[in-house]
Amino acid sequence: MKKILSFFVCFVVYQNALSCDVCGCGAFNSTHGLGTLAQGNRTSIGLNYQYRLYKSEHPEVFGNGIEHSTDYFQRLDVLGQLRLSKKWQIQLSLPIGFNKHVTRDTVSQKNGLGDPTLMVNFFLFNKQDSAKAQLFRWIVGAGVKSPIGKFTNPNDIDLYLYPGTGTFDAVFQNSFFFQKKKWSLLQTSQYILRGENKYKYIPGSLFSASLFGQYKFRTWGMYAGTQYSWSGVDYLNRKAISSSPTQGQVLTGIVGASVQFNSWVIQGNYHIPIAQNLGDGNSRQKTAFSISLNYFFN
Repeated sequence: MKKILSFFVCFVVYQNALSCDVCGCGAFNSTHGLGTLAQGNRTSIGLNYQYRLYKSEHPEVFGNGIEHSTDYFQRLDVLGQLRLSKKWQIQLSLPIGFNKHVTRDTVSQKNGLGDPTLMVNFFLFNKQDSAKAQLFRWIVGAGVKSPIGKFTNPNDIDLYLYPGTGTFDAVFQNSFFFQKKKWSLLQTSQYILRGENKYKYIPGSLFSASLFGQYKFRTWGMYAGTQYSWSGVDYLNRKAISSSPTQGQVLTGIVGASVQFNSWVIQGNYHIPIAQNLGDGNSRQKTAFSISLNYFFN
């Protein structure tokens, strides 16, 4: 997503709103991919594009039928990382969202700048043997997501389409990278602790964990793995919204490839749902993929 596969959760209206509160919900990872992490602590700039599609069905608010809806989430991240020293690094992600909700007779769309995230990473271990056949990296990071993107109040039926949440969020991540000759293994995890916005609304906290394996040929590699993502309960006025459909979890298989040309790295991956329970079981992730382009400075 990431690579940066961006970990993202869509929000829905809370239980007292005059609309159905079961809409598309999902989670998307936002950690390094094998192609970028293999470059180590280097200054870089890049772009990452994500696409996700969800199908939902739920009882109509006025009527006796079942309402079917489709949610499209597209996101473009402008990425940058700066090497400060041998062990320290700064990362910045600036997202732009293009979100759309489609039903039988309505189309709702919200586009715009999202909430940027600033991370500080520390390389606990970054060791390679003398023959350059084996490499191990352990990276930990912490940062903050700032409420720059446009957001709305919890009563708005388009709540989950807005690109911002209005909250300051703490972000923590951890990555293990091991390479032996042409084989690589990457394990990543990320946790986002949500703050409270001016409407006394706290979106659910987020967690994701991924495990990938890659085989590298000459200038390109193929990788595959799994990703688990979880979204917690929301709060309004410090009270849990017990029936909040923002709660959900999804386990996906991921296949992808990365290509390196001089200082450029291109990556792409596709998500294959294995098991999921999103939007109180009323929503399902159908399609998700990510493509990224990064340039690394010497």
